[in-house]
Amino acid sequence: MISFLIMGMMEFVRGALVLSLLPIYGQNSSGFSLGVIGTAISLHYLADNLFRIPAGWVNDRLGGKWLLLSGTVLSACGLVLIYFASAAAPLWLGAVLFGLGISPLWPVVISVVSAKMPLEQISEALSKVFIAWLVGSGAGPVLINFILGKSYTLSFLALTILLISAVLLILTMPFNSQERSKSKPLKLFFLELLRESSDFKALYPGMFVQTMSIGILIPVITVYAQTVFGISLEGFSYFLIGAGLFTVILLVPAGKLADRLGVKRPLVVGLAAAALFLALLPFQRHISNALITGAFIGISYAFILPAWNGLIARVISPEKRGVMWAWFMTVEGIGTAVGSYIGAAVWDGIGHQAPFFFSASVLAIMALVYCFIDINTLINRYHKFT
Repeated sequence: MISFLIMGMMEFVRGALVLSLLPIYGQNSSGFSLGVIGTAISLHYLADNLFRIPAGWVNDRLGGKWLLLSGTVLSACGLVLIYFASAAAPLWLGAVLFGLGISPLWPVVISVVSAKMPLEQISEALSKVFIAWLVGSGAGPVLINFILGKSYTLSFLALTILLISAVLLILTMPFNSQERSKSKPLKLFFLELLRESSDFKALYPGMFVQTMSIGILIPVITVYAQTVFGISLEGFSYFLIGAGLFTVILLVPAGKLADRLGVKRPLVVGLAAAALFLALLPFQRHISNALITGAFIGISYAFILPAWNGLIARVISPEKRGVMWAWFMTVEGIGTAVGSYIGAAVWDGIGHQAPFFFSASVLAIMALVYCFIDINTLINRYHKFT
């Protein structure tokens, strides 16, 4: 329970800062250009992704409690630096510090949760992690807007208080004393990691593509909603909350289903359904129909997320759980970045409906690929590690 609260609080702060506070405060109060602010956001995500693997390695060798604690303190320092920044350089440094500080979050939390659960319940357990992530990252930018209208200082203070609260929660976490890989020479550890990583070739396309398909929509979905439906930013926020709500409600039941039936069927059905409804979305001309289609997209991802991450959890070596999760999430992060570039390029080069069709095509291909892959054989192949 503590891990889920920490995940939700940290992602709340990240979502509020990156999606609302930094763009608005940076422009209106500090006078930074969108280019400077965009660079700061990019540097944040770059630092997060680059240091996630080292953070996972430290977690596997020394445990995650003090790593997460020091990271949260570092994120708070970055947040304070962003608030006082009067030039681009300190703003960028603050963004980098915040990214460095939050990089241990996912490897540590997923390692803690997956280590405590039997394989038969791992998809359900990971579903709860994603609920914490969705609720935190979704509520952050929405709720901070109510404070932003009153005071920028109060907004930063609220986020700082949340980070301090997260520190206090982390202090209550027990130290995980399970046997770790520190007994192995560092060179041997990384040689085994390299070999084990190369064995998961069948999984990399899925890791990359499922986040790339979302990344394709990130730079265009808001503009599309305004262009086609004339919806306001506030109205679009409610649209996202509605679609996300369906995902949150169904994550745990879908996780239980994946544990009971195996991960293949929920994964393939979820990918195929997401592809179908993404392809249907550009044909909707009424906002009510678009809302219904968006809800079905959210439902589809409720099946994809626990099934996919349950599959990953079943094939990861316990002694490298943190670093392997970090490596896989880095691959997924690259997919999001590439997808964002593709989405913007396709929008400009072909048209405003093209990103949806492109994203749907990618998901449909992956549904076909994993329909014909023997996932149970893949899991059994690595069962010796789990």
